[in-house]
Amino acid sequence: MVFDIVEGFYMILKDKSIFYAKGVSHPPKKLVAFPKYVPSPSGDRVHSSGFRYLKIPGVDAEMDYVKKHYPHYIVYDDYFCRSVPMIPLSDVEMVLNPVEKAKEILNSTRVVDSVINDIRDFLVLASEIGGVRNIGVSGSVLAGLHKSDSDIDIVVYGFEDSIKMYRFLSDAINDCNLGFSKYSRESLHKLYRERIAETPIPFEKFVEVESRRVLEGFFKGREYFVRLVKEPDKDDVYGVYKCRKIGVATLRLRIEDDSQAIYTPCRYKVHVEDVVSGVKTNVEEVYSLRGRFNEIAKKGEVALARGSVELLEYGSGMQKYRLYIGDPGDFIYPIR
Repeated sequence: MVFDIVEGFYMILKDKSIFYAKGVSHPPKKLVAFPKYVPSPSGDRVHSSGFRYLKIPGVDAEMDYVKKHYPHYIVYDDYFCRSVPMIPLSDVEMVLNPVEKAKEILNSTRVVDSVINDIRDFLVLASEIGGVRNIGVSGSVLAGLHKSDSDIDIVVYGFEDSIKMYRFLSDAINDCNLGFSKYSRESLHKLYRERIAETPIPFEKFVEVESRRVLEGFFKGREYFVRLVKEPDKDDVYGVYKCRKIGVATLRLRIEDDSQAIYTPCRYKVHVEDVVSGVKTNVEEVYSLRGRFNEIAKKGEVALARGSVELLEYGSGMQKYRLYIGDPGDFIYPIR
């Protein structure tokens, strides 16, 4: 299966900075992408090319870096409903493909380091037990800049392989013999501290939500995160609609369909039970590009969510309201 440059892919620009692709929708001859590693003489990560790199921590810092160093990349786009960094393909020197990286790791027999060895073991289990084929390795390993404590960043492409991976993880995370485990309460405290500034939810709700998730956890004592990227939905075709931000709202929502909540992009079909604060509209969907909002709420549950209310206006004349979550201060969690 051949995918275009989508979530999970990295690219080295001609100035040697390393960006990562965001989402599955991109305009012609451009990529929506954010900087993750930037050349710096004081960088603590050394690439095989000899360049030293610094890692940019978090989406806000990444956007600030683009505004300061690449202001010409910032474009307001009425499909994305916000200003986003768009990288011309002509500025890309090399594309780093996560599926090719996974094949490279699997085909190598030499002992590299503990990170690569753990990733190889993860890939073998997912392939041999789970039957997953279209699997890739992203993150610092794909960029060639991992450290000894780096996590395992996995991406799976296609509907069938995504389902296979989710089923595999659902079984494996409860089988201590395979090396998988969920977050302990201590590790959840650490994760909560990392996320609370951007995603403000009560700690006990955070524990409740994380206890049901399988797309992130530990493998052989090392953190892993898995993104599932299926074939694009009709709404994922760039330019199929124009998006307009109406305002911010906190809503009490009944989850009517959670079948798309394991993927990136992530979607929940919802019914608004109450507008707690903000603009009042008939939101039909919760939408996010951030993995932390995967597998949060289940069908039939009532959830509290805060985000940006957006109006999608299609070429056919159809309109739809959705709640976008992903900006600082946004959240979603079940309340009953």
